[in-house]
Amino acid sequence: MDNAALLAAYGEVRSRCMEIGRSLTAEQAATVAPCCPAWTVKDLFAHMVGVAVDMIEGNLEGVATEPWADAQVARRVDDDLPTILEEWEGTVEQIDAFLSKLADRIPPPFFIDAWTHEWDVRQALGLAAVPDLVLPRYVRDAIVERNQQLAVEHGLAPTRLVIEDGDHSTDAVLGVGEPEAVVAMTIFEYMRLTMGRRSQEQISAIAPGAATDVLVIWSPAVRDIVDPVL
Repeated sequence: MDNAALLAAYGEVRSRCMEIGRSLTAEQAATVAPCCPAWTVKDLFAHMVGVAVDMIEGNLEGVATEPWADAQVARRVDDDLPTILEEWEGTVEQIDAFLSKLADRIPPPFFIDAWTHEWDVRQALGLAAVPDLVLPRYVRDAIVERNQQLAVEHGLAPTRLVIEDGDHSTDAVLGVGEPEAVVAMTIFEYMRLTMGRRSQEQISAIAPGAATDVLVIWSPAVRDIVDPVL
C-alpha cells in the first residue's frame, strides 16, 4: 500500500470511531472495556487521541509501551468524551499531512492499534460489526514475522499457521523445522487473537497445541472476548 492508500484506510477507521463517539451517552462512555479492563470506552478514545497528539508533538519516548499509553489517558482524565473528540478533530490536518508523505515508513503497530481499538469499542458496547480488513491485510506479514521471531526466541516446536483470507491467505511456519501442528483461522480472528483480545481458554480452543507465547504478541485477555459478528 502506498501513502495515499494507508492514509485513506487510517482515515476511515478514525472517521468511524469519531462517528461512534459522537453517538454515545455519558453512561456508554463510562462503560469498562473488557479488552482493556483498566480503561473505559472514554479512555480508549483518550488513548487514540493521545497517539495522534504524541506523534505530532514528537513525544515518542517509550512509544507503544503501557506507561506511554497510560499517560495519554491520565492527561485527559478530567475531559468528557465530546472534549476528547474535539481534540482529536483538531489533529486531523497535521496527522494527514504527515501520513500523506511518510505513512509507509511508520511501524505497522500504529495502524493495527487504531483498528484494534475500534473493535475494542464495538465489543464493549455491543455495536454492529464492519467488514473492514484493509489495515489487517497491510500489517499481516509484519505480525507473522514477529510471531516467527517469538517461536525461535522461545525455542518452541514449529507450528504451521494458516491465515484464511480468500485469495490472500497466508501459510507460514512459526519456528524452525517441520511443523508438528497446524493452526488455521480467519485474518480477523488472527488479528484479534495476536493482539491479545482472546482469553487463554479461547486461544486453546482456536489453536489447540499451539504455544500462546508465539501467537500472542502481548498477553491474552483476562476473560473471554466475544466480538460483534462479521
